[in-house]
This record gives sequence, C-alpha cells and structure tokens, in this order.
Amino acid sequence: MWVRRSVVLLAMACNDPGLDAARAAVVALPSDARCPPGMVLVEGAGTLGMRAERFAVVSTAGRAEVVDPQAECPAALAAHGAAVACWVQTDLVDPVVPPRAVRVAPVCVDAFPFPGEGATYTEDGMTAWDAKVLHDVLARGDLGGRRLCTATELEAAVAGLPANQPVVYGDRHDPDRCPEGARIGQDPTCANRATGLHEYAAVHSHWVVADPAFVASACAQPPCKAAGNRPLQAGMFLVLGGTGRLQTRQAPLTPHTWHDHGRPTPTGCDAMGHDDQPAICADPNPGWATADAALIAGEARWQALVDVARETGRMDRMLDAAVGGRSCSE
Repeated sequence: MWVRRSVVLLAMACNDPGLDAARAAVVALPSDARCPPGMVLVEGAGTLGMRAERFAVVSTAGRAEVVDPQAECPAALAAHGAAVACWVQTDLVDPVVPPRAVRVAPVCVDAFPFPGEGATYTEDGMTAWDAKVLHDVLARGDLGGRRLCTATELEAAVAGLPANQPVVYGDRHDPDRCPEGARIGQDPTCANRATGLHEYAAVHSHWVVADPAFVASACAQPPCKAAGNRPLQAGMFLVLGGTGRLQTRQAPLTPHTWHDHGRPTPTGCDAMGHDDQPAICADPNPGWATADAALIAGEARWQALVDVARETGRMDRMLDAAVGGRSCSE
C-alpha cells in the first residue's frame, strides 16, 4: 500500500485536471485490480456459438416487392416455438457462428460500449479504415494498454462462459429491453449479469480483430469467406454481433454473428459505419492496483480522446484528435 500511496502523492505535484481525474479513477479501483477503470475481467471455457436454426426466419430474398416483412414475425415466431428472435433476412445473409469449444484467457473488456455509460453512440460509427486507424493508435501502447478486442473475446464476454447466452441479457429477444435511441446504460436490464457487459450486439454491432480460433470456426463450413469472396484470415477487422434491428443481413440481437466491410481504405470518410462501433479490450495488468504512473498518464490520454467522442457525438473527430489531423481522405 505504501508504494501505491507514494506514487499517488508524487503525481499530485502535477496540476492537470485530466490527469487528476484519471488518477482519482485509478486510485478508486479495488486493491487487486488488474483492469483499467470502466472495464471488467472476463475469462472462461466452454461451448460458444449458436445454431442458425434458433431464429424464426422471414425470408425476403427473391421477392418482387418487400412491404413491411416484420409484420410476418408473429406468425414466424408462433410456428417456431422456441426462437431466440425473428430474423427478417435480406438478399445477403451473414454467418451465424456455430457452437464450438473455446478457452478465453483473462481479458479486460469495456463494461459499457464506447463511448461509455451515459453517452450516446457516435452518429457516424466506424468504417474498416477507421478500425485500422484506431487499432494503430492503440498499438502505440500509451493509452493504458488498450486494444481492439478479438472476435472470440467479445463473443465470449457478451454471451458468457459457460452460459453461452444467445442474447446479452438472456435466452431470447425481449422487445421491452434495450430501447432504441436510449443513452448507453439507460436500461440496466440490457446486460449480462454474470460478465458485467451491457448492450453489446443488442443495440449496435462492434469492430473486432479476427483471431485464429475464431477464423477456424466462424461459419458452418470453413474455410470461411469474407467480403469480396476473400478468405477470412486472422488479423482482419470484422464487425461482430447483430443490432436491435430485425431486418438486417447479420443475425439480430446476438453476439454469434459477423460480417466485414472489405479491405481498409483511407478514402470515403464517414461512409457505411453508423451501426458499427469499436469494442475495446486490454490485457490484465497488476499495475492498476498500484496506481502505476505510466498507466495513469495513459488513462488520462485515453479519456481525453473519449471525451471528444462524447462531446461531438462523432467517431471521426475522435480519430482526428488521436492522429493529430484528418484520419481519412475525402
């Protein structure tokens, strides 16, 4: 404890409001903390994934006219019996990740989706290029050890192990939970009580990095294909999870689905990203329990960037601030 206190007292010589706030948040962490403020520790082993047959499907492919297909959901749900949700499928249908055995090493995950509890989701979201820019910014290592989550990490954190829930809050869609347009965390029941994660895949989908274990089992018949029929490979930036919409290419409301938007390209700012938010993880670090000065400084830098997103409501402004200029090309 004396080490923690001496570090804190030494750092108090700096009168920086952002640094002071970060220091206070870190000092308030439990004495055995291994994660940054606002993150939860997730780990476990078990079966992860789900079968596509658990959805009550309304198919619109090949129809000459599509008028209010969601009106067909009650009949589809009644015919299915135990469906997770109604899925109004478009001409493009993303994979549902089938059940497979996984083991997830301890990892820290943001409890609330970016940019955090009480905020609104950024209106522009992220493109594949934005995901790469954020990945590269985090890889500098000076933002409290944060990084993009891997696909398996986020899927497991949302579903829970060994529970493997199909929806963040339970076994099936509840239309009274996770209201559209609400502030992040406004509905406390839109959460996995066991892992401490809120809202992921029930409101927006999230950018992650494909890991080898995920790539090996990401579709019903591997090897899996990404956009443009290119092979799915480890290291690709993917969008994991569904959203609160029922009529969509990815399976709705579940973390057990994915798609990608092709290779990252710096052109086309603000294009095709509004549903896709970042999923932020970090490797556990005992330095959080001792109020390590470098971690506190990194926490302050990260929160300054988060504040840009919270205040402007835009991810591109946050990325611009992170790189010190325009993060993409018009």
